[in-house]
Amino acid sequence: MTIAVGAKYPWGDLKKLPPPGVNIPEAIILASDSRFSRKMPSGHVPISDVGTKLFPLGSDFAAVYAGISAVGELCFDELRWRLAKESNPNSFRSKKIAEKTFNSVYRQKMASMKLRPEDAPLYILLGVCSKNGQAELYQFSYANGFKAEPVTGVKALAWPETAMTFGQSLEKGLRTKVEDELSLRSRYPQVPMASWVPMPIEPEHVAMLVTAILDRIIEANSDATIGGMIQCAVITSKGVILPEISYSPDPTNEGPGWTRATARPCELIRVTNVSGRFGLHSLEE
Repeated sequence: MTIAVGAKYPWGDLKKLPPPGVNIPEAIILASDSRFSRKMPSGHVPISDVGTKLFPLGSDFAAVYAGISAVGELCFDELRWRLAKESNPNSFRSKKIAEKTFNSVYRQKMASMKLRPEDAPLYILLGVCSKNGQAELYQFSYANGFKAEPVTGVKALAWPETAMTFGQSLEKGLRTKVEDELSLRSRYPQVPMASWVPMPIEPEHVAMLVTAILDRIIEANSDATIGGMIQCAVITSKGVILPEISYSPDPTNEGPGWTRATARPCELIRVTNVSGRFGLHSLEE
């Protein structure tokens, strides 16, 4: 499979932080690993750890996929081309175009590559955020003809055990951060609630936590389909941002320094650009 993550901010415990009646601008966080793998009779075999899985598709939306790589990339290429032809795009129409595009490309490629859907699953998470801070996140699946399914919190596309590990780690990490913030406020009750705005835990902070959890999953090496560096995007009212996130094992900054966890686009490749090397018919993620 792979691990691909989408989250609509804010959700869960994060909603405890704003003062009553205050609407916090929404955002989307997308992330994934960067391993291409091939399905063999003995299991999945890693092929490359510099594969592109997260794609900015416009100034205000991006998508990430899990599943058969060649088809996932073509779905995004075709969607970008179709939306560019729209004179008056809107959320509803763009969603319908995405459904038709993904389903059409998938069906055509399954026929031309002579593959059965059960042997070539494909899942997509697509996020968008308007200029007034209203975000939307949808999941598309080969299993239901790529009908858009709204995601209101967080969604991890991975093998069940990996998805559960990620979900539990993220929930625990966010709860701890929120509880620390609420504890701090309780120690300073004389400070007006309104002064805590803007949000102390912003989308970029959540993206750092997501990256840290994915990095631990990769380091654990418990899933052969997950590896490489992390790809991450934050979509806010300002557009699509690809943050560069690093970590240090030494909080005093006196140790070996900072290690970059996120990949730069220039460091990644697309499977459809290297068909002779990998073979499009057999690559999965």
